[in-house]
Formats: sequence, C-alpha cells, structure tokens
Amino acid sequence: MNNFALIKALLHGVDFYWKKFFVLSLFLVAIFGGYFFLKNSNVSQAATDFSDTPEFSLIQSKSINIEVLPNGKVLSDGKNISDTLKIFSDHDELRIILLDSPGVFIQDLTAKVKLPRSFQKNEVEQITYAVHGVGSYRNYIQDDRVLVYEASDITTSSTLTIVTKFPKDMIKPSLSKNIAYNISSVSAKSYLILAVILPLATLIVTLFMLLKRRKDQIISLNVDPNDKMPAEVSPAVVGVLIDGQIGSREIAATLISLAERKYIFIIKKTDGFTFGKRKSFDSPELEPFEKVLLSKIFTENYKSTKDDVEMRVGHHIFSRKMAQVFLGVYDEATNAGYFISNPASVHRRWRLTGIGLFFLSLLGFIQSAFYAPDPKFTLLFWVGSMAAASVIVKISGMMPARSSEGSRALKPWMAFRKYLKMKDDFPPNQLASSIYMKNLSLAIVFGVEDAWAKRFMKENFSKPDWYESEDPSPTLEAFIGGLYPLISFVGTLLANSHEPTVE
Repeated sequence: MNNFALIKALLHGVDFYWKKFFVLSLFLVAIFGGYFFLKNSNVSQAATDFSDTPEFSLIQSKSINIEVLPNGKVLSDGKNISDTLKIFSDHDELRIILLDSPGVFIQDLTAKVKLPRSFQKNEVEQITYAVHGVGSYRNYIQDDRVLVYEASDITTSSTLTIVTKFPKDMIKPSLSKNIAYNISSVSAKSYLILAVILPLATLIVTLFMLLKRRKDQIISLNVDPNDKMPAEVSPAVVGVLIDGQIGSREIAATLISLAERKYIFIIKKTDGFTFGKRKSFDSPELEPFEKVLLSKIFTENYKSTKDDVEMRVGHHIFSRKMAQVFLGVYDEATNAGYFISNPASVHRRWRLTGIGLFFLSLLGFIQSAFYAPDPKFTLLFWVGSMAAASVIVKISGMMPARSSEGSRALKPWMAFRKYLKMKDDFPPNQLASSIYMKNLSLAIVFGVEDAWAKRFMKENFSKPDWYESEDPSPTLEAFIGGLYPLISFVGTLLANSHEPTVE
C-alpha cells in the first residue's frame, strides 16, 4: 500500500456526524442572517429620514449640516454616519445618500459639508448624482472649510447622492477604517485564490502531521506475515492501536470476542436476531468497558432482541453508556502504554479547535455580509476559512500520538494482520473451524474478515456453539452470510449512538 492509498483509506474511515454539523451550520446562518437582515432592513440608508412627515406633503426648505472630524468621524446633524467615509490610496472620499425616495416634496434642499481644515479650491472635488425627479442642483465652495450642495424641486421618488473628494492629510482615519481599506483594496482574484489555498494548505499540513504520527504504521506495512498472535489483548484495544480511534468494527469485534468467551450467544432469525446471556456479567475476567457494553444490550432479562437493542439505542439521542465504552477502551490502550496521552482527549482538543475556528469564520462571514465595504470579496476568505476548519474537524479523530512502546507493539500486530489477509488456502486441519473462530474478532478489527474466511472455504466447517440460525446449511458461507450483516448492523448502531463529546 503506497502513501496515497493510505491517505485515502484514512480519510475514508473518518467517522463524523458531518450532515448534522452541516445542517446545524445552515441553521445558525439562517438565525444570524435573519437577525441582521431585520436589524438593517428598518434602518434608512439615506442621511435624511422623513418617516415622521406625512406622505406627499410639501417641505419648503430643508438644511443638512455635515461635519467631518479630524479622526474621520462623520456627523450629519449630530447623527453618526461615519460609514459614508471611504479610504483610498490617493484620496479620501465622502459619499452620502442625502435622499432615497423620501416620500415628500421638497422645494429647496441645502447640504453643507465642513471639512477638518482649510483647503484650496483645487484640493477638493464636488460631485452630485441626482435621479428620479430632481429639478436642478448646483455645488459651490462657501469658504475655505465649507462646501455647499443645493437641489430644488425634489419629488417623492427622487434619489440624491453627494460626493466630496479631499486630500489624504485632512483626516487621520481610525485603525478599523484603515483595515477596511486594506481589505477592500485586495482583488477578487486574490481572495478567490486564498479561499482555495487556505483549506488545501490546511489539508496538506494536517495530513503531513497525520503521516508523521503514523509513520510507524506506514513502515509496518512491509512486514512479513506472522501467524503468532502478539499478545492476549482485547480486539477493541488492538483496533485503537492500529487506527487511533474506535468505530463500529471495534464494537462488533468485542461482541464476537464475548461470544467466543461464552458470555453471550447469538440467534439469527429471518426477521431479526436475539442475543442471550450464557453466564454472569459480574465476572472479574470482563473488562470494565465490556460490562458497560453488555449493560447497554441487556437489562434484567436473559435475552435481548433486535427490537430491544433498537429501543435502548433510540431511547436517547446520544448514549452515555456508549461514550463510557469508548473512554474505557481508550483508557485501557493508554494504560497499556500504547499512547503518549489518552486518544479521547487528543481527539477532543483537535475537534474543539476545528469547531471553534469554523464558527468564528461563520460569524466573520455573517459580519462581512452586512458590514464589510463593497465589493464584499472578503466573503471568499471566510468561506475558505470555514472549509479549512472543516478539514481539522474531519481529521480530528485520527490524530493521537502513539508512544514508542505503542510503535513497537504495532509491528507484530501488522504482521499478524498480514497473515490473516493471506490468499493461500489454510492447510488441512481438523481444528480449522476453531482456528477460524479464534481469530475472527481480530480479522473484523483489521477489516480483513472476508480474506480470512476465504482461506477456510475448502475446509469442513462446524458452526460455533454460541451461534444458531434458522438456515439449516452448516457451511462457512452460510455462517458468514448470516453473522456478518447482523454484527455489522449492531456494531454500527451502537457505535453511532455515543455522545459526540467522545470520538
């Protein structure tokens, strides 16, 4: 297996509630977007508001006094309209919508703009944009600090915008204004490139870290097969040692292991299945996480049907017991010295980092959508940032650092995995069925259960005493056709029910 194939396998094996996360994100976008839309929809975009004046009434004259302060603050009759000030590389500009469909008739309108300092005539430029029913207008300089804009015969649906361009040294804009200018001056192409590069760079960096953490696993891919089981370890712990996380395979393998150790039996029916107790679950031989898993499947009854399992899983949105199973396996793997720190805590730190970055980017996107200067190319940046955060979240479950002891333990297990995956038929052996069943739980954890079964297809098969089926055929093919879908269903059902606080 080359590095590309390994990366593909790692990404394919990610277990994350992505659809739920995506729906939640859209829900939050709708809430915040609706809030800001309603908040801004009731605010007049014009500097002059005639909402308190009867519609279609006549106003003989209207005066507006606008002042630009040295710090860049802009006041219109005392009202803060600083967002009308635009910063450019060679000049600063005041662009004010005086009227926007005022709903009243205005005979004469005068707007005076007072600048922070005196100026020469050639230092400033006055522009008026008048449409939809402005009879006439003119601009002139009143004195060395004041510019005047006049308009007359204004109808109810008119739009009147005034523009004042003045030198850079007249004001000292705030830091936020300068930042807004620097952001808005970046081209759309640059933001688009950044939006693509940001998640790709994050993916490359995280994959590099992942490969660095799993270099011992890559090295172990080339080991020679070995039929000696390295140690008597729970198959779930072996799964964590290999992949760094728990999934449906680890749960399914644990159930097979419990059946092999005669704690439970399985009955396959046409319309479902039944789990039954064979001996006490208080045995000291059981691991703590195995007892919790059994308590999730069984109550006080000696058996548990498919409907019973589905009911217990569906009783709560998330299962605290399954989270305890996950934590128990992680604790056992950590106590065995396989990891520098508990994989659950490592997963959680990475996931919370990614989720935090995602929602910060989401808030940035919403803020930019409503308050960023046009053109809103910054939205591309926030989209790229959300994509980068999503990459971190997706890969968070694969990031635990294996210890040196864990790296040493990994190699013989990978050799044993290669032995289970061999394509050669198993040598004729009267104990073939027992050998097959003994290693089945590990084959499931390694993802090679089909290859392991194929090695025994030519052998006489005796089904284990913990499995019953309505199918009278005693063949291995019939056995795996009944057991594999059943155990896969239960493993997936239980694994997906754990609380999202644990991966």
